[in-house]
Amino acid sequence: MECMLSSIVVVVVVVTYAAASTHSSTDHSQVVAAADALRNSGWWKWEEGATPNHCNWRGITCNEAKHVIGINLSHSVSVYDQFSILNLSSLPGLDFLILSGIGISGTISDQIGTVTHLDLSKNYELTGSIPHQIGTLTKLTYLDLSFNQLFGGILDQIGSLTIPTYLNLAGNKLSGSIPHQIGSLTKLTYLDLSFNQLIGSIPNQIGTLTNLTHLDLSFNQPFNQLTGSIPHQIGTLTNLTHLNFPCNELSGSIPHQIRSLTKLTYLNVSYNQLTRCIPHEIGTLRELNSLDLSINSLTGSIPSSLGCLTKLTSLNIRRNQINGSIPPEIGYMKDLVHLNLDYNLINGEIPSQLKILKRLEWLDLSNNRLSGKKRKVQPKSMATKKNGDLFSIWNFDGKLAFEDIILATEDFDIRYCIGSGGYGSVYRA
Repeated sequence: MECMLSSIVVVVVVVTYAAASTHSSTDHSQVVAAADALRNSGWWKWEEGATPNHCNWRGITCNEAKHVIGINLSHSVSVYDQFSILNLSSLPGLDFLILSGIGISGTISDQIGTVTHLDLSKNYELTGSIPHQIGTLTKLTYLDLSFNQLFGGILDQIGSLTIPTYLNLAGNKLSGSIPHQIGSLTKLTYLDLSFNQLIGSIPNQIGTLTNLTHLDLSFNQPFNQLTGSIPHQIGTLTNLTHLNFPCNELSGSIPHQIRSLTKLTYLNVSYNQLTRCIPHEIGTLRELNSLDLSINSLTGSIPSSLGCLTKLTSLNIRRNQINGSIPPEIGYMKDLVHLNLDYNLINGEIPSQLKILKRLEWLDLSNNRLSGKKRKVQPKSMATKKNGDLFSIWNFDGKLAFEDIILATEDFDIRYCIGSGGYGSVYRA
């Protein structure tokens, strides 16, 4: 009996040793294959002379077993080569791949593996469609494919990526509609689909992305041509700080539910076809620094509640059909630097409260129906010296008086010229 037990122990030891030996051999061959994949790409040819150890090459991260778990060459080298030349199938343990701005071209490999962080942005010559294998990366948390030449639709399979926090597909040639499956990405904090060729409406499912802080569906014609109204579900995105929808074909009114977005610092819905009044609820967005509602078909008067936006530095409502007078509450916006109200139907007197806005550098009230006494206000350069008022003079139509333009620009000194075009030059008074 003792003899038999001894034999069993020996067999177990031999089998265990054989398994360990096989594992060690496989492990070593994977390390060699990974090193060969890096070496054969030619992207690290300058590193090889310094050290044969691939784990010490630029942008390479290895674990203790010398397996490559990360590559980050972001803007550190220009390879100007096909993406496919890097054999990703030999890098099965890759956790992050960051190849932003290094000049790779061709198509995105369908052998991405199991990465959690993928950044191929700003290569400009990367083309083809988004491979459907992207939808199998169930551990992916960060995806940036922006500013390339990708075309085709946004994958329906993107809904399988349940844990991404960052998704940027901007600056491509993606077409079709925004898939409703995007509503499954409930952990997203950043979503940018701008500068594409998207059509259709904004899906109501966007309202499920309650962790979003940044949402950009802009730019634009002839790029994005999103239609329909801004969904009222936008009001559920209470963590938003940046909302950017300009240069589409959105219609209807600005939803009253926008009042819930109290963390917004930037709101731009310009260059659309929005109608009806500016909702007075916008006055609840007290963290706003920039508000742009320009070039729509908005009607009604400027709500006095805008005076609550005391952190605003830029307010642009130009080229709408706004009527009524300029509310005196505008004087509460003491941080205002840019104010554009031109090309509306605004009437009444220019409020004296504008003189309180000491930081104002750009003001355009022209092409309205303003009236009242001609009011002289000092140019900014003089106001600094004399503690004067603002920086310009308005006539009855809201335009600067010519003789005072001469004064404010010091006889059209080149220092005040901010742009030139086929119809002349533009000066800042």
